[in-house]
Amino acid sequence: MFAVRTLLRALVITLAVAAPATAQILLSGSAVPAETDLSPEQEQRLLGEYWKIAKLYKSDPLKTVSTFSAWTRDRLGKVQSIQFQPQKPLPEYIKGEAEWAPETLRLAAMLHSDLALAAYQKHNVPEFEFQQGLADGWLTLADNRLSAPGSLRARWIITIGRMLLASGDAGIAERILNRANERIGNDPAILLALGTVKETQASRFVADLPGGKLDDPVFAAKPRDSALTAAQAALEKAVKLQPSLTEAKVRLAHVYAMKGDDARAYSVATEVLAAKPNAAFKYLASLIAGGVLERSRQLDAAARAYVDAIGAMPDGQSAYLALANIFHRSGQAAEASAVVERLFGRGAVGTNADPWWTYPLGLDLSMDKQFEEYRNAVRK
Repeated sequence: MFAVRTLLRALVITLAVAAPATAQILLSGSAVPAETDLSPEQEQRLLGEYWKIAKLYKSDPLKTVSTFSAWTRDRLGKVQSIQFQPQKPLPEYIKGEAEWAPETLRLAAMLHSDLALAAYQKHNVPEFEFQQGLADGWLTLADNRLSAPGSLRARWIITIGRMLLASGDAGIAERILNRANERIGNDPAILLALGTVKETQASRFVADLPGGKLDDPVFAAKPRDSALTAAQAALEKAVKLQPSLTEAKVRLAHVYAMKGDDARAYSVATEVLAAKPNAAFKYLASLIAGGVLERSRQLDAAARAYVDAIGAMPDGQSAYLALANIFHRSGQAAEASAVVERLFGRGAVGTNADPWWTYPLGLDLSMDKQFEEYRNAVRK
């Protein structure tokens, strides 16, 4: 067994140092037939009314959002369906009111994004998905239906997905990010967000108790294994597209560990550590590496990994508990108690103290700030 005093001394030192062809409308990402009950003149009149109000979002977003909140889904849906129709020559007496400037289309997208967020805050998921679909439709047209990786549309969808995951709606997040991955493609950030959702879903699957009898493990493991396989595929592709994407590597190591592939988990975790990542990623990679070593009964090495994690994030409670567990398993109750007492001595310092707490939610929880950045960008 490792020298306990040496390890505890290292812990103290570490803490001291660490300071389309037909008329269509995009609703929730799905194409549906457009309404055909308006004459060409009525269609253009509706477009003109919509865009006259929508442009006011640039100077008075709150009033504009409030005005459109009184519009019915039918009216809003018709506006976008008209613009998604193939352009046809209009009679001379009808003035075309469609707006095609990308900056104007993005302006409309963000006002519908705000309407979607307002609906979500009220737990109105159908309205959220409707407004989110309209926003995505305007962003699609702004990019001439060819959105690129890293575009405003791609970044906005990622933020929507992360917000949904952090709020507990992983299923909706998965659906939106899957569509984004299909329609934009080869965007490492979208793949990372999608992989995160699938990883978190896998970690939350539990066996059912139909009729009071626990499901057979082979049957119960299928949805978890499926989610892990999807997470692995997304994260591996993200890393291939952008090898510098550290979070994708950390999550890939964790997915490998969850699948029981400790050799690859340890290899990826040590690769992350060798690149000298920021404190949060060092902490997470050290915990993952320590877990692999602990499962293989390399307790000395596992303990050192947990000490490294504490050094990276001195208030990270998970690492203290993992280290204390090593001592406890080794029959060293006093040493385990000393580590826990040191943890208690630091106290709770906030929700960001331990990256492992927010790890299932996606780590980056600055969604409000990101939405504000998108609003400001289109209102310049």
